[in-house]
Amino acid sequence: MNVRASRFVMILAMGAILFSAGLAPVWQDTAYAGDGTCGEASADGSTAWYFAEGYTGPGFREWLCLFNPQESWADLDLHILYNQGPSLVEEIALPPRSRVTFDINALAGTDAEISLYLESSERVVAERPMYFTYRGAWKGCTVSSRAEALSDVWYFAEGCTRQGFETWLLLANPRETSVRATVRLILEDGTVTPVVVSLPPRSRRTVFVNDEVGSGRDVSARVEADAPICAERVMYFDYHGGWPGGHASSGLSQPRNIYLFAEGYTGAGFEEWLTLYAPRESGGADGTDVTLNCLFQGGEEQSLKVHLDPDRRHTLFINQLAGEGKDVSLELSADEPFLAERPMYFNYRGSCRGGHVSSGVEEAGTQWYLAEGTTRPGFYEYLCLMNPGDTEATLTVDIISAQIKPTTLALTLAARSRLTVDVRATLGTGFDTSFEVVSDQPIAVERPLYYPTQSFEVANATDHLRHLSVNIGLRIEGTAGEEAAAAYLAAVLEGYGYDPVIQEVPLPNGAFTRNVIARMEPLLARPAAAGTGGKTLVVGGHYDTKMGTGSPGANDNGSGTVVVLELARCLAEQRVAFPVEFVFFGGEERLVEGTDLHHFGSRYYVNNLSQTDKDNLYGAIVVDMVGVGSQLYARTMGVGPMDLCNQLMAYAQGTGISLPYLLGGSYSDHEPFENAGIPVVWLEYMTDPWYHTPQDSFDKINPAHIENTGRLLEGFIRSL
Repeated sequence: MNVRASRFVMILAMGAILFSAGLAPVWQDTAYAGDGTCGEASADGSTAWYFAEGYTGPGFREWLCLFNPQESWADLDLHILYNQGPSLVEEIALPPRSRVTFDINALAGTDAEISLYLESSERVVAERPMYFTYRGAWKGCTVSSRAEALSDVWYFAEGCTRQGFETWLLLANPRETSVRATVRLILEDGTVTPVVVSLPPRSRRTVFVNDEVGSGRDVSARVEADAPICAERVMYFDYHGGWPGGHASSGLSQPRNIYLFAEGYTGAGFEEWLTLYAPRESGGADGTDVTLNCLFQGGEEQSLKVHLDPDRRHTLFINQLAGEGKDVSLELSADEPFLAERPMYFNYRGSCRGGHVSSGVEEAGTQWYLAEGTTRPGFYEYLCLMNPGDTEATLTVDIISAQIKPTTLALTLAARSRLTVDVRATLGTGFDTSFEVVSDQPIAVERPLYYPTQSFEVANATDHLRHLSVNIGLRIEGTAGEEAAAAYLAAVLEGYGYDPVIQEVPLPNGAFTRNVIARMEPLLARPAAAGTGGKTLVVGGHYDTKMGTGSPGANDNGSGTVVVLELARCLAEQRVAFPVEFVFFGGEERLVEGTDLHHFGSRYYVNNLSQTDKDNLYGAIVVDMVGVGSQLYARTMGVGPMDLCNQLMAYAQGTGISLPYLLGGSYSDHEPFENAGIPVVWLEYMTDPWYHTPQDSFDKINPAHIENTGRLLEGFIRSL
């Protein structure tokens, strides 16, 4: 056997997580952006698991999650297959009722194209999460499970080579002999493109579908091999040109007559699809008719029929069929076997763009297992439960975690209905989870997991900027536009978990402007241990626009506003050890030219601080006009303490970010802080040729400037 030397790894602590020394878990890695996955439950567990896809090269982090639901130890052999060279075996002993996460990058080595297969003495459950930056641009994550056996035939209903989509098929041969495989790519018009692949012993190979069929196609696939192998399909995408991510499927070894999909949602920010394919050898020359039943949260039901022509890809838009704003599970059935997958693309919570896919299950069951899951900061986890039967189901959900004692949920699920469990809301934040679901009636289970991340994401900021500068537009102090912007900011902050306060500020003309204030309390009970000494850091910027200019205020100061707003989201996901107060100032612009009538919001804020409040301030960071220009500057008037400004510039220098100092006037909301003796720094990109003109519009913004400013400030705040 051509095998590299193996190691024996015993997981001594129940539910331990295995990481190599010096490697941080992926949820602490800021290189990976938001996406989501949908875990497909296993009914019995298995003694064998196969994963054809795997990569440990630049921008990719691969993990393996194992759950042992048995009451006895499980002895496992983890085989790592490479494109070239001998395979590697890791021997693992896994305790009863435990879960473990393996860092595959550390085990397999860097820059390797790999496949995995797992042999176990007991029935266990495995899932393979991967976090990535694909081609240096599309960031996201995938998860794969459910390949519990090899097969000489594999089917995939989904696949796409349209603009913004790249589709790959991965084939793995864990056998000691060579295998020849033919990949048949079936297009929406019935055209079939065959691709022949030779697989040496204990190796894996890759087929780039875009190269084989060209662009602009919807593709299903059938893999036929002369001996059993493992196959997987991975898709990377930039859906709608702004929802990047990826999803993976282990495929099916044979078509089914029934499909159950527990997860489904057609609300704002979600687009749900069904991809269907009836192989000619299964359904005959006339294809087959599929009955699609939509089961809704309250027990309502909707049914329709779809005819599938043979050997053609079919696509259905569930939002259109089921209606918008629905929590929906799907039940598909036909007299002849067919293929189905359910892709979903989303912008979850307005801060997590991506997609996931599921092949569902063929029949409901009374017991289900899931290996992967976490409620760590930046992750939102759910269980979707579907009861396709005519009798109410009583069930228990056992949650196994390394960090807490096992937790059991007792639930009931109405007949012909579905239910979503918010795992993070149930457990709290900070736990890795596996699941055992036991029901007195057959049900189906899926586990969506969304990962908005706790790191600054420019797409979130630019989405807010588009709303402020395009949808709302003029935000002149004391007007309905400014009031609408304040309401929007408060609503977004509330969605992030804050309790925002709208502070009314009187203007000399009898109107009111508004400050929007959101306070983040410290992570630690004793924040004095932080570098700020437990004092509060203020981060703010103004959101109003200049009267009489017609400016929609994209750069001045929508840009600074959205940097602060996205920082508020990041710190809500992963708090720091000191208080942070986010303040969106109204009325910064000069009300009457040639006067001192400006900075109404920031002056009101500072003037209403008690001396104790001022003494408890570490300082203030003001972000104003950071979307246009060629150089980012740290600015002050030079009349107040320079501590915070110098500290930020030193941090920037240490991280390789150019941030020179520029002496400025009282042109932004740093002015009242500085005059009050509070350390403050104003960040600004210079110079903006469209300042205070109608051309200060969204299309002029450089997203890289927004990202550079946000990542600088996030890193600096977390370093304090």
